[in-house]
Amino acid sequence: MLRLVPALLAGLAVLAAAGCGRPQATVQDLPRGPLSKGDYVHAFEISAAGLAQRYLAGTELGAHPTPAEQDRHIAGLQRLLRAWSARLAALRPPAEAARAQVRFVAGVRGFAADLDRARAALRRGDGAGADRLLASGAIVSAGTRADLVAARRAYHRLGYDIRNLDRTPVATP
Repeated sequence: MLRLVPALLAGLAVLAAAGCGRPQATVQDLPRGPLSKGDYVHAFEISAAGLAQRYLAGTELGAHPTPAEQDRHIAGLQRLLRAWSARLAALRPPAEAARAQVRFVAGVRGFAADLDRARAALRRGDGAGADRLLASGAIVSAGTRADLVAARRAYHRLGYDIRNLDRTPVATP
């Protein structure tokens, strides 16, 4: 059995938890216009709320999913990541955090694109290859990793205490 399912579900649990600490059923409206530091942190934390339910509804995987089911699940995850990155990109953080936001959004978009490699492996019947990419973390490209690490360091340096920041959408050192 592939470890693809646990790897994806763990990532989704963290992403869903990014919105207020627990999965939310509805997508919340985000504030418009320039934000204070506190308002930005709050908006960032709720930005993913409800997206898992919206983009992954009906894609739950059983104990022994087929490659086609896994592919559909990853496609749903990609739609979720792209929607989340669009919501984050629409936020107007304080000027000091603008660069960190750009890098984080690029990292989320990069991770969505990186998942194409796992989908390609599944489509060619290489479930073991898809599993290796996901389970080992090799699915995350150097560019994606660099964007996420740089953004996280910047947020930390600026004192932005964003819940689950270091594990969402994927954990990086």
